[in-house]
Order: sequence, then C-alpha cells, then structure tokens
Amino acid sequence: MARTEPSQVQDRPAVEPTWGGELIPDAPDTLVGLGKRFMKTRHRLHQTGLFSEQALIGLIDSYPRHLLQAFTMGTDAEKMDDLQPVDTAGVSGADILQSVKVGRLWFKLMHIYRWKGPYADTIRQVYAELQARCPGFEPLEYSGNLLFRSPVSQVYFHADAKPNMLWHVGGKKRFWLYPAGDTGLVSQESLENIFENAQDEEVPYRAEFDRCAAQFDLEAGDLLSWPQNSPHRVAVMEGMSLWITTFYQTEESIRRGHVYGANSLLRRTLGLRNLSTRERGGMALAKETMYRACRRAKVLKVYPARKYLAEYRIDPARPGGISRIPGGPVVTEFSKAALGIGAM
Repeated sequence: MARTEPSQVQDRPAVEPTWGGELIPDAPDTLVGLGKRFMKTRHRLHQTGLFSEQALIGLIDSYPRHLLQAFTMGTDAEKMDDLQPVDTAGVSGADILQSVKVGRLWFKLMHIYRWKGPYADTIRQVYAELQARCPGFEPLEYSGNLLFRSPVSQVYFHADAKPNMLWHVGGKKRFWLYPAGDTGLVSQESLENIFENAQDEEVPYRAEFDRCAAQFDLEAGDLLSWPQNSPHRVAVMEGMSLWITTFYQTEESIRRGHVYGANSLLRRTLGLRNLSTRERGGMALAKETMYRACRRAKVLKVYPARKYLAEYRIDPARPGGISRIPGGPVVTEFSKAALGIGAM
C-alpha cells in the first residue's frame, strides 16, 4: 500500500524556522520498537523558533476559527463532564494566550500538518527522519495537531483509535500511560465505538487505574510514543503546556481498525458481543474483507457530527479567562463547519 502525502489546504504567511538541522538527535538503536512500547526520547522542535509566544499569536490570528477547538475544564480527573466547549469568535491570538495563562483552558489547532509552510514542513521532516532511523516503521499516512493548555489544567483519561505520539515543546507536564487492550480500563465496546466515531475518545476513569500506569514527566524536547490504543491522561505541572500530537496509520493499525469496525457492525446488526479481536488468521481476514465491502457499498453507519454548544466565550479580562455569553449558549465555530452551519 502506497504512503499518502497529506494535502495542504492553506497558504498564509508564517514565521520561518531558525533551525535547519536534524530534528531527532538520538541514535537509531534508541528508537527500536517505536510505537510498540512506551518510549521517551528527544527531539529539537522547540529549537526551531516556531513555538515562541509571538509565533503562536501570529499563527492563531491567521488560523481559521473552524479549525480551532477550545475547552475549559475542572480539576477532578474523574469528573469528565466538567470539560465544556468555549467560543472563540472574534478573539485575537494575544487574548487567547492571555486567557490560557489565567484560566483552565486548552486549545487545539486542528490539521496543522496541512498548513502550508514551516509547520507542515516540520512534521514532514520528523516523519522522514523517523522512517530513516527506525527499520520497520512504515507509516502510510500521518497527520498532526498543535495543542496548548493552561498551567493548571489536565487531559482527561482517553484512548485514541489511531497510533500517535507526542512532541512536547513548552512547559512541564506529567503523563500517565496505561496498558493497551486491558478491558478493565477501556471496554471492548467502548473501543469499537471509538474506532467507529460513535463516541468521543474520553472514557470513564477511576484513580485505582493508576496502579497499572507508567508515569513520565515531560519538558520541552521530549518525544513520547506508545502502542496503539494505550489509554493515557495528562496533568500540566508548570507553565503553559505546548505540544504537537501526530497520528499515523500503518497496515497493522488499519487492520486493527477493520477488525474492531467489523465487530461493531456485527454487534449492532446481529447483537453479537465480545467477539474476538485477533488480527491474524482466517476469521480476522473474513472480518476485514466484510468491513471493506460494507464500506465500499456505503452501508456502514455514519454518525453525525456532534453539536458543541458554548455557554462561555474567551475573555482575558475575567477571572478564569472566560465570561458567560449573554442570551444563552451558541454553536462553537468548530462545530459550525462540521454541521454545515453558516459561514466559516
């Protein structure tokens, strides 16, 4: 299967990088098993000049609002309902960064890998270096998002469908990684739903889960990777936390998605539950073939985009960096695009 290059969708001026050398300094032997085990190594993205405060303000100001997600949150890792969307309409990049400093907020610049210029070029470069240094690491496609969070904030317990890795470029945070495939942490049905976009990535968390977690303290220049579907959560420890998350697909990860997707289809149509998740053998091949055929025939269920309603808007002058929206909740800018509502 040929590798797919990401298409670039924007063409706006951006800050130029100040680093022109290799972005992954470690020797190949330190990268053995990339994506197959918990691994902390190093990178040089934070030395490129692309992630300074001024560069970030300029990027936010030029970035389409429908590709900018914003949320506020609580302090209890078990209370995921405290995660609430925030509206960013008409707010400048400088005001967004000021709100981050005084609130409990997180922002995601979606599809940064498609943004023409140095950010997309940087992601392309690190993947080229990883492929050159890691025999057997052969991503067919990749993507990336840029995220930043308040000094007192968290990422709730969740599991992603695609394999991914984290490139930390600012602040300090604590990262908990949990074993993949443990149905005591994430049920098989929940993971099937995550693969099928039938639910968000967040899943219920209990503090006792931490007994089986590996803990990593991250600072600028750390690269963290883990096996596909490993649940994880984060607490920011110091300063504004800034990082790029990249996702990728391999033949193996696509096969897993087809097996879980087929299990989901059989559960919904025939009521079959707790089916085998084996990815090799005749049954796995039959599931993969069935899933591909159903997708080509367009009979797979398409789940509608979620409508995020915000009761708060970014307001750096207010405590917490947000203020209540007069007249009730509004549809967030990032929901409008997905739902086809109004102009972007």
